[in-house]
This record gives sequence, structure tokens and C-alpha cells, in this order.
Amino acid sequence: MNNNRIFKRRLSPANAGFTLIELMIVIGIIAVLVAVLALAVLPWLSKSAENSTKSLLQQVGGMLADEKNPLTIDRFRKDAGPLAGQISSDPRKASAQLMIFYYAPTKEAWDGSPYYKGQSYKPRVEPKEWAQFTFTDDNALALPYLRDGWDQPLEYSYDKIAKAVLVRSFGKDMNGKTDDDLVYDGRSGQVKFWDELKKK
Repeated sequence: MNNNRIFKRRLSPANAGFTLIELMIVIGIIAVLVAVLALAVLPWLSKSAENSTKSLLQQVGGMLADEKNPLTIDRFRKDAGPLAGQISSDPRKASAQLMIFYYAPTKEAWDGSPYYKGQSYKPRVEPKEWAQFTFTDDNALALPYLRDGWDQPLEYSYDKIAKAVLVRSFGKDMNGKTDDDLVYDGRSGQVKFWDELKKK
């Protein structure tokens, strides 16, 4: 009779639970699973940023290479009218704003600039296509800029000697003119790493 009462007490819900050792084993298993998942996902995310940036550079670079006249701040000031005051003082970011203005302007930028005056809204690239690569500073509401897969502004330049367009992403390390930079080279019409272009 007494043994029966002890048996019932051990099986009662009030006494059910995990021991400290069992909890530590479960936490250890979860930690190992999280580490394995991180090792599998992080390289994939890095490659995803690289691939999406290459694709964007190829698209933008191809359009810029077709331009009869290179994009310049002076040309932009004339074309943008009152919006010209919203250009960034950072040359790199300003060049990224030019690319948006000429290829994927917002409706507000289109309607507010002399360059598009009298034309119905029909940008070469619908802004929503570049939405994941577009960022707007608080002080430049009508003039967003184009950024790469690592959330850094793209840099556009025109090499007058080679007469070629260059569009650069600073890459994963986010520093310019390092080997991991991705660059659209207007001479070849291809996107390459900076270390590959230096060899030429």
C-alpha cells in the first residue's frame, strides 16, 4: 500500500520535468544545429550578394555603354533643374544617383525635371525592378541612389582615354580598388573582379 503511494507520487504531473543535465544536452544540440546552419547559409548569402551585384552591373553597364554622351554632374544639373540641389556631395553616391535619375527615375523626379518635360512617365527601367538596389537618404527624398548587394553605392566613371564606361561595386570588403571589387568594363562589356582587370 505504501509502495503504491510512492509510485503514484513519482508519476504525478507536478513532479514531471527536466533535470539540469538534460537541459544542458538540449541546449548543446541546439547550439550545434545553429552553428551548422550558419556555416551552410553564410556562404550562400555572400554568393547571393555577389551574383545579384554582377547582374545589376551588367544591366546598368550595358545601358551606360550605349550612351552617346557620358553622364556627368554638369549634364545632370542642367537636366534635373530644381532637383539638382539634391545631388550628394559624395562623388560616388552622386554617380549612383545619376544612374537612377536617367534609367529608373521615380514619378516625382520625372515630373520635376526639365529633362523629361512633356513626356509621359516611361522610365527605361521600372523603379520596382531595382527596388532591392535602391536607397533614399533622408535629405534626398526625390533622388535615390543605386547600391550593390552589400548596400554600398555603386560608382560610375568614364575613362576618357579608353573611351569606356566603368561601373564599380566595392565588393564584400566595401573598400575601393581592392581585388574583390566587381567592375563592369565597357571595353569588354563584361563584369570582372578588379584583380582580373589589373592584369590587362
